Parts: sequence; structure tokens; C-alpha cells
Amino acid sequence: MVHIKTPTPLNNDGSVDIDAWIKQLNTSSQSAPLIKDACQLARVTGEDQPVKYGTTCFLQGLEIAEILNELQFDKESIAAAIVYSTVKYTDLTIEDIEEQLGEKIARLIKSLQQMSIISKLSEKIDPHSRQQLDNIRKMLLTMVRDVRVVVIKLAERLFIMRSLRHQNENVQRDFAQITMDIFAPLANRLGLHQIKWELEDLAFSYLESKTYKEIAKHLDERRTDRDNRIKRIVETLNENLNKTHIKADVQGRAKHIYSIKRKMQRKNVDFSQIYDATAVRVLVNTTDECYSALSIAHELWKSIPEEFDDYINAPKPNGYQSIHTAVIGPANKNFEIQIRTHKMHEESEKGVAAHWMYKEGKPKQLDYEEKIVWLRNLLDWQKELTHDASLPDELEKSIFEERIYVFTPAGDIIDLPAGSTPLDFAYHIHSEVGHRCRGAKINTKIVPLTYQLKTGDQVEVLTAKNSNPSRDWLITQRGYLKTSTARAKVLQWFKHQDFETHVANGRDTLERELQRLGIDKVNLSEIATKLNYKSADLMLAAFGNNNLRLAQITNLIHAELESSLPTKPEIPTTTTIKEVSGKDHITVQGVGNLLSRLAKCCKPVPGDPIIGYITQGQGVTVHHRDCKNIIYADTTSPDRLIEVQWNDSSQKTYPVDIEIIAYDRQGLVRDITVTMANEKINILNLNFSINKTNNNAKVILTIAISDLSSLSKILDHINQIPNIHSIKRVN
Repeated sequence: MVHIKTPTPLNNDGSVDIDAWIKQLNTSSQSAPLIKDACQLARVTGEDQPVKYGTTCFLQGLEIAEILNELQFDKESIAAAIVYSTVKYTDLTIEDIEEQLGEKIARLIKSLQQMSIISKLSEKIDPHSRQQLDNIRKMLLTMVRDVRVVVIKLAERLFIMRSLRHQNENVQRDFAQITMDIFAPLANRLGLHQIKWELEDLAFSYLESKTYKEIAKHLDERRTDRDNRIKRIVETLNENLNKTHIKADVQGRAKHIYSIKRKMQRKNVDFSQIYDATAVRVLVNTTDECYSALSIAHELWKSIPEEFDDYINAPKPNGYQSIHTAVIGPANKNFEIQIRTHKMHEESEKGVAAHWMYKEGKPKQLDYEEKIVWLRNLLDWQKELTHDASLPDELEKSIFEERIYVFTPAGDIIDLPAGSTPLDFAYHIHSEVGHRCRGAKINTKIVPLTYQLKTGDQVEVLTAKNSNPSRDWLITQRGYLKTSTARAKVLQWFKHQDFETHVANGRDTLERELQRLGIDKVNLSEIATKLNYKSADLMLAAFGNNNLRLAQITNLIHAELESSLPTKPEIPTTTTIKEVSGKDHITVQGVGNLLSRLAKCCKPVPGDPIIGYITQGQGVTVHHRDCKNIIYADTTSPDRLIEVQWNDSSQKTYPVDIEIIAYDRQGLVRDITVTMANEKINILNLNFSINKTNNNAKVILTIAISDLSSLSKILDHINQIPNIHSIKRVN
């Protein structure tokens, strides 16, 4: 591919005529002042500063700007391209740029500087270099936030490749290899095919100059015959398209040299057997006309079925759309026909620029769907680039799975650790947004605050004016917060509350947890003493400001309940401890060969304080120590009570009743049962009733659990279902 550059207009003294150059760009009158200011700044600071590509900073900036102008980019991009080389090679600073050209240009230049890592991606990635991986991630985020940064960088690379003829062979090959490995695939991913093809041809000419020259020579030798044949084909197509009233632009073109070389490799043939080294492109107005033109072409010439591709019906991952077909033409010579609309052609040549070019005075904001496509294309390119069979899986995972990229409703991109929740997102935006967060929408749908964000999600935080953080957010098992930064902000908020608030919050949270687990009659003073607090209030304050974990309190409460039970008549111990009926979930002391079963009235589970009651003909019935029936039995038949205990190695499940009060709505029971299924909890019984007065539903479930910690976890999950008012264990 040969690029024909329009000469730069010069003054009589040999200097660049800036006004004539801007006029040559054919830009609008609104853009001209900013572009002129950029030219004057670059001339003053970089006109005499040479670069290693046989030119100066100033002239290099102009040529990069011309490439962007061909892609119809906005005035800020063109101005940034003009001064970027000067900032790179002189002492011109970002502060100077902001003062002379404004904040927007300065921000673009800063982003371009952050992308310097891109040229290092061809080097071997060090699995132990967290800094290198962080640099790659930051570069990706910079690219995603502003499409213009990537295209300016590609335009700079294209200028460099056009200018390498002044360099020695080693430099040429180094630049060509990086271009082929990194920049051309990036241009392809973004649909910038015109840049991609030229980069590939230029890189190919330096990496395999002999093969490049041979193909170019063959193309040149056939030029006369090819041009005549294409002329006849174009005339025939135009004539038949006109008959069906299809207005089309039909042109012949030579294939790119590198694409011919790849086809020779793919088919394992030499150039003489490549019959479609030339192609005809048909541009029409509508998609329907594309298929009409295809029918006409197949009527005129015999098609080659295996060479047919419909990229309109099934676009390429980078968005490319066109119909490709090969036919046997005049003199039995194969040639290719590409059919697409004018809009598809513009997108094919200019890629992201065609979608997202910035209109004069009205910069177009990428909408959510476009940014998703943009983000995924960049992620695919980076994954494709760094994937190596010798690269450890954990390294690849650390690059692509340890971070997620989500969007604000305004389209800004936020970088968070994988596993982050809407609350983490809210605190990342601002501490006050996090403190007042009461809900979230993901892609316009309401989700729980424990929802784990995924790359590409659009997150909207729902806030309330007078809301405050919940202490539940700090309980790790409940999954509200992933990031340590967000946790620290919540903790800091609670630490700033007064002592009485900490006590009240701690008491309220503890009472709710004990009520949910069906535990009462707790001596908090005894628990506080065992935890080395002088009073129950001090303990509750520590719990309230997250200096004491819930599990520390509940574990001691279980032990306190055991020790506070009244002393029972001593049971003879002449017989050994017996595991009743071969079951390993309960150990009965002092008797042998007795059956045991759990009482249906109180349904105790491992962790509950228990006692046995000897029944006639049914062995030992195991009750919760606070069961009303066992309290009555203690006064009427104390001699029939027997000490029993849970076996710690038990893996058995036990039935527990829970009561759920919720607003009656369609799908309520389904949501509850799905939650149970997801947690692998069996439902043994379900009763459902509705209070017509307040439209509340009461659901009584009997579920099978293994211990109290499992019960606490499932209660938390059910409580996150929308419209749940309360949930607790019932005896």
C-alpha cells in the first residue's frame, strides 16, 4: 500500500503556511481558532526540535492531525495531536497546555502519556510484577474512558511506520514487529480497517521485504490486464444495476499486499494461483439493495459457494458488515465482489470514528450500549495480546478477572475489584453517596445491595435523604461490602457516633439476631465479664462500633445458657456413654440401648441447649431446654429427665420452623423456594396464609439445617428478597 500525502503548504521563506494548512483540512470556522492556536504553540516550541523520524516535532504533529482529520475527528483531538509530539520531545508541560489551549486538550495529552505502556506489551510479561499488571490495567481504563486517545495513538503509529525509511534495518524490524503484534490487531478490533490495512502492509514490507516486493511486482505486472478486466466488470454491473433502478457506486480495487500473502499461506499456493488479487466493491443505499445486487452478480457470473460470507446477517466481532462473494468472471478468472451500504463502508473504513465522531460544537456522548461494545473489544484485544501458552493461568486471571469495569448512568467508567457490590460502587463515588445508599438498579432493574457487579453493568445508586449506614454492612458473611476502602468509610462513620448511639445500635442488632435464632433469657452482664468488659453497655457499645464481632457474643451466650440451667438429679453413671440406636448426632449419658428422637414441639438443632425425656416405649425424646413441655415435665416428672448432648462430628440435618412476614405479591413463594434451592436447603413443609386487611402474607416453613450458623445464613439470604418485612425462627 502506498500512501500519497498532500504537500504541506509553505510560505516563501519555507515555513509552514498555517492558515493555508488549516484551510486544506476543510474544517469548520468554529474549529479553526483552536487548531490555529495549537499550531502556533507547537511551532514556537517544536519547530526546530528534530525527532528520530526525519522531521520535527511540529511537522510530525501536523501529519498525525491530518490522519485524524481524514477520520473526521473533533477539533480537540486534532489540536491534541498537533501538540502531543512537542510535549513528548520538549520541555512543554501539561500546565502550559492547559493555560494556552484549555483543560480538555490538557486532559487528552495526559491520557496519551499514560498510554506509553502500550509499546511495552510485546515484551515478556513478568508474572511477579504487580506494577506491570497495574500499568496494563490503568492503560486499558484510559483507553476505555476516551476513544479519541486510542485513535490518536494509532495515528501516531501510522505516521511512524510511514517515516521508517530513514532508520536502519534493526529499528525498522523492531517497530514493524510491535506494529504487527499490537497496533494492527488493536485497529482491527476497533474496526479501523483503513489504518489496520496500511499498518499491516508497512510492517510486512520491513519484516519480509523480499516477499513484499515479489507480490508488489506481480501486482504491477498484471496492472494493465487487471484494469481492463475490472473496467468491463464494473460496466456490466452498473448496466444491470441500473436496469433494476439500484443506484450504486461500483469500483475496482487491488487487494492489500499483506492480505494476499495471508491468503497464499492459508491456501498453501503461490501468487499465480490467487485469482482474486483484485476485487470489485459495490456501495448501495439500503440493506435490501445489498441482497438485490448480490442476486444480480450471481446471475451474471457463476458463484464459488465456499468463498461466500454474509457479514451483514452475522457481523464480525468488531462490527464489520459486508457481503463477500467470489465468482468466475470473464476468461475464467476468479474475482471477489464486496457489497455493502454507504454507511457500512464508512464504518468499515473509519471504525469507531464513524460511530462516535464528535460533531462541531456538539460532542456526541457514547451511549451505554456503544461503550459496552467498545469496552469488550478492548478487553478482547488485550486478552488476545497477552495470552500465551506459557503464561500461568493465575496471571491471566489477575489481568482480566481481578478487576471489573462498570458504568455510571452518565456513561463514566468506574474501575473496581471483582466481587464489588453496588455499595462498594456508591462509596467509590463519594462517602455521602454510600452512607445514604438504600438500593441500586443494575441495567435499570432493582437488585439487592449484595449483588456482585459484572463488567459492563450500568449502576444507578438509590439514596434517601436522611439515611445512615447499616451495621449489617460490616458483617463479612452477609456480603454487602467487598472493598476495604468502603469498609473503612462505614467503620469511620460509626466511630463518630456517640456512645449512647453505639449502645442502642448494638443492643438492637443483638436482640434482633437472638430473636431470629430463637434465643432468650440471656445474662448480658455475665457475657460482658467473660469478654473482659466492665459492663453490658460497654460490651454493646463495642459491638455497636464494630470492635466486637457478633459470633464472639453468640458463642458465649450458648455456653452461658448451658451453665445457667438448674441442677438435675444426679444420674447414675454405672453404664457407659451410649450413642443411641447407632445415630451419631446425640450422645445419651447413663443409659444403654435406648432409642432417641427429636421433639416435634420445639425442634432443637445442634448448638441449642438440650435435655432428654424418657418416654414409655419410645426411648428418649430430645427437647430444647426452654421448651414449655420440658419445663412442665421438670415439675411433674423430674426423674424422667436425662442429660444428652450434641455430638460435634454430626453431619445430620434437623428440622427447624421459620416464620416469614411479607407483602403478598406474585412470585413471592417462588423467590423464597428458589433462594432455598440455591443454598441447597431442603423444605420439609410449607404453610401459606394471607391477611386481607393489610395484604400481608405469612409463610411458615419447616427446613432442614445442620446447625445454627447455617440457620443464620439462610435467614440473611431470605431477608434480601424484595418485600420481606420480617423473618425469624419459631418454636
